[in-house]
Amino acid sequence: FFSLNISNVNSQEQFSFDVTQIDILENGNLFIGTKRGTIISNNGIIINADQFEYQKKLNILNANGNVKIIDHINNFEIYSDNITYEKNDNFIFTDKNSKAFDLRNNFEISANRFEYNITKNIIIAKNNAVIENKTENYKVWSNQITYFANKNKIFSTGKTTADIFSKYRLISEDVTYLGNLRQLSSGKKTIVKDKFNLYNLEKFSYQIDKEILKGQNLLINTNYNLPTSDKFYFKSAIINLKDQSFLGNDTIIKVKKDI
Repeated sequence: FFSLNISNVNSQEQFSFDVTQIDILENGNLFIGTKRGTIISNNGIIINADQFEYQKKLNILNANGNVKIIDHINNFEIYSDNITYEKNDNFIFTDKNSKAFDLRNNFEISANRFEYNITKNIIIAKNNAVIENKTENYKVWSNQITYFANKNKIFSTGKTTADIFSKYRLISEDVTYLGNLRQLSSGKKTIVKDKFNLYNLEKFSYQIDKEILKGQNLLINTNYNLPTSDKFYFKSAIINLKDQSFLGNDTIIKVKKDI
């Protein structure tokens, strides 16, 4: 192994390479490594990869093959098959088998592709995006999820599914999670299921730690998978999912009687 420090036209050191082999081409503008090595940026980003290519004039690093990124400042670890680090804009783009671990907030994110804004500490996960908090036992799926790590905030784009405590399944769109409130919410039509009941809502908010569901134009279908189910309609309601109690207004009740 040998070390190589690379500076840009302003004589600022951009990257240092700890590699076994490196080819320098195009009058010192193109650096290619084909054997695994470690690249360290001047802002503390550490990248391990099987191959890399650095374009000095553009200040862009491409790396592929078992890529691991360590960001000690933002407390992130990111893994992917391929990455592009646009150093001037402080963005990292990943492609294929992307995973990120927020070591501060205990989130695990996976998707096909990431856009990681290092300066703002925001990850946009695209294509089969999943974010999970194994400590608090909930998981969210969507085609696109934006994670604002500094605010402990999640926003999904489009159809979204969430599993909470392995007890509740939530199906909605454009869902927001606020970590400081431990609250999920959406202004779109939503379905919530548990073992016995089915809840249809026009919009909702859900307090994860208290298991409290609030919504408008709410239809509750009890024992929905049985022929003897009852239906309750509320203009608005607050439901305690732990004990199945609820408080609402403008109530209509339809009871299914055995014949």
